This record gives sequence, C-alpha cells and structure tokens, in this order.
Amino acid sequence: MKISKEAKVGLLGIISLAVLYIGFNFLKGLDLFSTENEYKVVFNDVNGLQVSNAVTYKGVTVGRVMSMETDQENDQIDVTLAVKKKIKITDQSIALLADDGLIGGKLIKLDIKPGNELKQGEEIIGEIELGLADAAIQEITPALSHVDSLVVNLNEVVKQFDQTGTALKALMASANQTTNGVNAVLAKNQASLAKITTNAAMLTDNLNTLTVSLDSQMAPIMTQTGEFTQNLSTLELEKTVNNLNSTIAGLQQVLADVNSGQGTLGKLTSDEALYGNLENTAASLDALLSDMKTNPRRYVHFSLFGGKDKTEKKK
Repeated sequence: MKISKEAKVGLLGIISLAVLYIGFNFLKGLDLFSTENEYKVVFNDVNGLQVSNAVTYKGVTVGRVMSMETDQENDQIDVTLAVKKKIKITDQSIALLADDGLIGGKLIKLDIKPGNELKQGEEIIGEIELGLADAAIQEITPALSHVDSLVVNLNEVVKQFDQTGTALKALMASANQTTNGVNAVLAKNQASLAKITTNAAMLTDNLNTLTVSLDSQMAPIMTQTGEFTQNLSTLELEKTVNNLNSTIAGLQQVLADVNSGQGTLGKLTSDEALYGNLENTAASLDALLSDMKTNPRRYVHFSLFGGKDKTEKKK
C-alpha cells in the first residue's frame, strides 16, 4: 500500500506539532513520565508569581505552578499547583508564596505538617512569606521616622549655630585683638622680662647656696641634739624616782602616826587636856607680859636689882 505525498506531509506535521507541544511543556518543568496531583491555593496577591514557577519542599523542587485565575468577585487569585504524588500533603500544610533568591522571582514553598491527607483538587492553606526586601523595609521604616526627627533636630541646631555664628566671629575678632595687644606688650617689655629672668636665675642660685650653708650649719646642731637625747636616756631616773617614793612613804607614815595620836604631834592633835594646859599657859604668859608692860618697876626691882640693894644695906 502506497502512501501519498500529501498524507506523509500531514503526518509529519502532526508529529512535529506533538513534539513541539511535548518539548514546550518539558521546558516548563513538566515531567511526562510521572503523575502529579493538583491542589488549589488562594492568595490575595501573587506578587509576580508566574505559571511554571517551582513548588519546593525543604529546598527540593517537587512540582510547579500549573495555572492562575483571578476571582474578582472574591478579590483573590486562584492558583493551581501540580505536586508529585509521592509528596503527601495534609490539611494542616501551608503553601508559602516566597522569594526565589535575591533576583526577585517567586516560588511556592510547602510547609507540610501532620494531619489528614488531602485528596486531588482540594485546597491548601496559602500564606505569603515576608521577603528579604519587605523585612528590610519593615526594619528600616521605624529608623526612617527617627532619622526624620533627627534631621529636624539637626536643622534646629544648625539654625542656632547660624545665630551664634556672628557672636563667634566677634569673639574670635576680640581674641585676635587681645593676642595682638599681648604681643605688643611683650615686645615693649622684652628687655624687662630678660632682666626679670636673669634676676630669677640669680635668686635661684643664691637660694641653692643658702641651702647648702644651712645644711652645713644644721649638721653639728643635729649631732649635739642626738647626743643630748642620748644623755637624757642614760640618766639615773629610776634611782631618783625610788628615792622620791621612799620620802613620800615616810611622810605618809608620819601623818599616820599623827592621826593615831603617837608622838608629840599626835598627842598635841589628839590629847584635849594637853591642849587645854597649853592654852592656859599661853593665856598666863599673855597676862604676865601685859602686867610687865603696865608695871615694869615691880618686876625690875624684884627680879633684877632687889638682891643687890639688900647686900649693899647689910654692908
């Protein structure tokens, strides 16, 4: 049986279209020699997710994004995922829309958790993972507000510096004038300053000479002071103190005897009769002296010249 040229061309065209379709799907990640399960995921925004983007589990590609459809009524995007049958997805699993590296691509990460296994066509919980750029923006946003306030404060400080700039310029001008005045005074009194410096040097030399002289004069005095101190330490102070203690003990014994009525002083202080006799004797002597002063001839004749006159009369 002969096949016409037209039939051959038609068959070749059909085969070419089939190969083209199969190759195109293969390039999109479709594995023609394995079966897949389809699942639905709902997102409010896919953030640039494309059909045929990878679906990964623990960093390994286990499927692809088959299709995406917009649901305007519910304000959402319905995404269909094709996942290998050997990956068992549960009702607690989560499909995370995440960044595919730093370039900006998107992929779906499967976070599989224990639970009941989902069947073909059932829905997986969808969430959006915070990307590096979004995390950086969230971290930077508070800092930017602080930076804004800092810029405002800096502007206020700069304004204050603008106000104080004039005062600083005036202060610097005054300081320059003062410096010039000091330099002029120094220039005028340079000779006097030189003399003062010379006199100060001479005074220092004189003080050094005086110090050396005082050292030489104080050395003998310090030596004599040391000898005097040594002599004081060698005095027989102990013997002198013992003699003084003996004398004090004797005085204490005498006072004890007087208080006990022993001895002459003791009797004078304790014997009232003796004290009375002494008092009477003193009174008699006082009366006798008074009478002698009143009648001196009586006592002179009787005591001094009476015997002599009698002897002369007898002769």
